[in-house]
Amino acid sequence: MRLAAVAVVPELSAADGFTPHETERTARETTLRVAVRSLLVVVLFWWSATGIIFALERSPATRLLGLVLASGMAGWGAWLLYVERDRDTASGARRTFLGAAFLWTWVQVAFYGGWLVGPESLMRPVPAEAPSWSLAVRAVLSMFWYQLAMLAVLAITGFLTARRANRAGWWALVLFWITHQAASINIFLGVENPGRGFFPEPLTYLESYFGPQRNSVLLPITVALLLLFTLRTIVHALRDTSPLRRQGMMLLSVLGVLGVLELSVLGMPVSLPLWDAFLTLRGY
Repeated sequence: MRLAAVAVVPELSAADGFTPHETERTARETTLRVAVRSLLVVVLFWWSATGIIFALERSPATRLLGLVLASGMAGWGAWLLYVERDRDTASGARRTFLGAAFLWTWVQVAFYGGWLVGPESLMRPVPAEAPSWSLAVRAVLSMFWYQLAMLAVLAITGFLTARRANRAGWWALVLFWITHQAASINIFLGVENPGRGFFPEPLTYLESYFGPQRNSVLLPITVALLLLFTLRTIVHALRDTSPLRRQGMMLLSVLGVLGVLELSVLGMPVSLPLWDAFLTLRGY
């Protein structure tokens, strides 16, 4: 899944046989390649990884297989973060992003497979009630080990990349986590389209923590904040001359766009058939 490095265009001048117009065009083309590669890396990974996670919940055997494969990917991801942490290149940014994404995938596979959820005594439906602090505490505790695993992955990534040149993977994980928490809080408070039916059978009890099927005031606020962040990131990506920072910012921009799309869909009466084939393969 690692793509070839983005070519770094050196400063060109008329003395080198290039006109200012040609230099500007070359820089634009390089930025376009960075944007296209970012789109391909993020969207293809997001779509395929999510679908495969759903499909692997078909049976106990496939869930175990998924955990084994995801654990291997997590080890590879930690290795990528370690070996690329001092590499100040666009390819280094993409590789550390994939390393972080592999670690995040391991958490999601462990969660959807029922390996990392919460104390078994809390893994049961609760009576319907309005959102409250006490209900929120119970919701968090019902998947306590999952929440702890996400924080552990953040801590490990932060430790591996602390004070290093390449922290693209760390920032990608932070955005993964923030978007995930924003979606969870909005679903708890109430959204029009909470996405019922995605949980495998052992986790359907979590749907009892879904709020009323109408949008809370928090949803447009979180969409607006994430959109503002994404626009600022795009501007920085277009202006920055460092290949590492430009590629890293572009990857975060695509993640931000997907986050805005995800949160927006929660508030609309629409159903995107993005993973229907994987859900059919899962069988329930």
